[in-house]
Amino acid sequence: MKRFALSLLAAVLAACGADEPGEAANVDTYDIVIAGGRVIDPESGFDGVRNLGLRGGIIADISADPLRGDKLIDASGLVVAPGFINVHSHSWTPLGQEFELRDGVTTALELEAGAYPVAEFGTHNPIAIADNARINFGASVGHAWARSAILEGDESLSGADHLRASAILEGSSRGLERPAFRERLSSQQLDALREHLETGLDTGGLGIGMLLDYMSEVVDDAEMKLVFNVAAEKQAPIIVHIRRGIAGDTAGLLEIIRFAKASGAPVHVCHVQANGMGNIREFLRLIREARDDGVKITTESFPYNGASTTISAAVFSRDWQAIFDITYEDVEWAATGERFTEEMWHEYREKYPGGLVIHHYNKEEWTSVATNAPDVIVAADGFPILTLEHKVAPFGIGTNARVLGRYVREEGTLSLQDAIAKMTYLPARMLQDYSPSMARKGRIRIGADADITVFDPATIIDNATYAEPYQASSGIVHVLVGGQFALRDGELERDVYAGRRVLR
Repeated sequence: MKRFALSLLAAVLAACGADEPGEAANVDTYDIVIAGGRVIDPESGFDGVRNLGLRGGIIADISADPLRGDKLIDASGLVVAPGFINVHSHSWTPLGQEFELRDGVTTALELEAGAYPVAEFGTHNPIAIADNARINFGASVGHAWARSAILEGDESLSGADHLRASAILEGSSRGLERPAFRERLSSQQLDALREHLETGLDTGGLGIGMLLDYMSEVVDDAEMKLVFNVAAEKQAPIIVHIRRGIAGDTAGLLEIIRFAKASGAPVHVCHVQANGMGNIREFLRLIREARDDGVKITTESFPYNGASTTISAAVFSRDWQAIFDITYEDVEWAATGERFTEEMWHEYREKYPGGLVIHHYNKEEWTSVATNAPDVIVAADGFPILTLEHKVAPFGIGTNARVLGRYVREEGTLSLQDAIAKMTYLPARMLQDYSPSMARKGRIRIGADADITVFDPATIIDNATYAEPYQASSGIVHVLVGGQFALRDGELERDVYAGRRVLR
C-alpha cells in the first residue's frame, strides 16, 4: 500500500509539474509522459528509471525530473523499451497485426519473401492493411515475384497474390508449383530480372528477398551473381532463405557467404536455427568468421523447435526425411493438429498443395544456442492469419514474450538488455544504412521515433501453442506507434491506425 501511495504521489507531481525536493519543475508540456519506468536503451546500454516526454510522434525528452504531459502513464515497475521490430513477418493481415501488436511489435516487415510490385504491398483485399495499419509495415523486393513477372506475364503472382492463392485461403491452389519456382531463366530473362530488381529497389523495396530453398534446382550461379551484384551496386541487403542440405549441412550458408564476399553485398540469413539444427554452433561460427573477414552479414532465429511451410514446398520433393531427420509422424497438419501417416501425406500433397504443415525437427538444446546468442536477431517467421478458424504455428503470435518470459526470466540464460537489443536495435541497425528511417527506430533517445513497448518483466509470457495458437501474449501493457497508443492497459485501441509504410 505504501508503494502504491508513493507511486501515485509521483504521478500527481509529474502531472502537475511540481518539484521533487531540490529539483526545478520542467515547464514544457508533452503530448504523453511515460513516468517512472525502467528505461532500457540497447544502443547506449542505458538501464535506469526515467521519465519520457513524447511530442509529435518522437521522443522529445528523457529526464530524471518530473515531466508534464497531456496524458500521463505511470510505468512504475514496468520496462520501457523501444518498440519491437520483426524483420521476418508473413503475417501482414489485419488479424496478424493485432497479434503482433499484443506481442510488443511496432514494425513488422516482409523481408524474406518480399513483394513485387513493392508499391502494391499491403493493398490487396481481403488482407489489405495499407490504409488501416496498426503497426508499421514494409517489404523487400521479392525475387520470386520478379521471376513470376518474367515467366508468367499477365498471370504473374505478387507477394499478396501468393498469400491469397495459397490454401490458407483456398485449398486448391498450386502457388509453389508455378513457373517462378520451377523454371530456369535464360540470359535475356536475366536482363529482365535485373530491371525488375532495380525498379523494386528504386520504388522503396527494403532489400531483395530470396526464397532460395524453394527454388534450389532452378537458380544457377549466373542468376545468383546477378542478384548479388544488383544488391551490391545499391548496398541493399539480400534477405535469404538459404538452400537446405541434409540435417545441418553448411553448404547453403557457405554459398551465400561466397557470393556476398565476391560482390560486397550485405546479406541477412533467415531462421539460422532452422537450417543449422544440430550444427547450429558451426553455422554461427561461420557467420562470425565471415563478419570478421569484412562480410556484411547478419542472421536471425525464432524460439521454437518446429517450423512451418506449405506441404508443396520444394524441400518436400527432395529426401525431406533425411534432410530433417524425421518421418511422417513428426509432421502435423496445421489446420487440425493431426499427425501424418504416409498414406495421408501423399493424399494431402495431391489435394491441398498450398496447405500449411508444421514439421517438428529441431531440439531445444539447438534452438537455445541461437536464442541466447546476443548477435542473433529475434524474428518470428509468422504465417498469415486470415481467420481464427485456420490455425497456424504460434511463431507470429508469441515470439517476443517467449524470449523475455522463458529465456530471460525463467531460465536466466539471456540478459534483459541483450534480449531487447535482439528485438529492437539489431534489426534497426541491420537496415539503417540502406533505409535511414530505421536509424530512428530501435532506440530510446531524444529524436527517435516514439515507437515504444512497455511490459511487465514479472508477468510477460507467451500463451500461443501449436494446438491453440490464437492466445495473445501476457504482460505487454502499453504499445505506442508513432507516439499514439495502439495498445493501452493491455487493450487494443480499436480506432487507432498509426502504422506507416517503411520505405527506403
